[in-house]
Amino acid sequence: MDGSTGLCCLIGNPVRHSISPQMHNAAFQALNLNLVYLAFQVEDGLGEAVKGLRSLGVKGFNVTIPYKVSVMDHLDALDDSALRIGAVNTVLNRDGTLIGYNTDGRGFIRSIGIENIKDRGLTVLGAGGAARAIVYESARYASRIFILNRTLSRAEALAEEVASRLGLSLDTEIEAMPLNPGSLRKALEHSSLLANATPIGMYPRVDESPVPEGLLRRDLTVFDAVYNPLETRLLREARLIGATTVNGLEMLIHQGGEAFKIWTGLDPPIEAMRSAALKALRGHGRPRGAWRVKP
Repeated sequence: MDGSTGLCCLIGNPVRHSISPQMHNAAFQALNLNLVYLAFQVEDGLGEAVKGLRSLGVKGFNVTIPYKVSVMDHLDALDDSALRIGAVNTVLNRDGTLIGYNTDGRGFIRSIGIENIKDRGLTVLGAGGAARAIVYESARYASRIFILNRTLSRAEALAEEVASRLGLSLDTEIEAMPLNPGSLRKALEHSSLLANATPIGMYPRVDESPVPEGLLRRDLTVFDAVYNPLETRLLREARLIGATTVNGLEMLIHQGGEAFKIWTGLDPPIEAMRSAALKALRGHGRPRGAWRVKP
């Protein structure tokens, strides 16, 4: 670090337990880049914080809860990814012009592998921010998407919005359903990929699963956005019957990799980022588990 070290950072509230600094600093070091990544907790005054980052000439920054939507009002331009999803998690400072992106969707696609979703059916559990990013990006590849949520109206609103913006047909290409065993069974009959975008199974409620016993199949790819624990009950049950499983840490790593590429123009050193992320999680005392299992 010296007088010419460039700055990237994370803003949000809270950020104390974020593993993004470890992950990005490992990436910068792996490629010998004179950059550093820090986390700043912004409790209020988001506009002033963004203005300050612009004045400091930061190379770019990430945005986490609760500012992924509100930060859009303080940026100069939005990439198509941010416009589609309606939220920003990555900002590039291009000569004083702040451009917002959303890399969550691309992070999901890279974490599961495009071959596991292209021209296939996808069942998404949840209708919040993570589900929104997954659905919007997946709609470019999947043949059919089912959105299941406990509050059906939220799933319907997301399905209608995505269908309208992307020119899809409701009920044939994208369909909203209530999150219950009957609907889940029906959706999985037409899906080869299941994505849990709810907090069910997250620490400390590690004994819970959004999928009742008997509905998983060996030929499914099962993704869980949760990464604390690294292997949720859902992923464990899927692994035990021989399904391919991917946890939320992979999405976190790959969305970070997409941000790294936006800031630097370089391909991200994913293995270095993964190693740092795993080390950081274990350093926080979080439960261990397999990050990815392929039968």
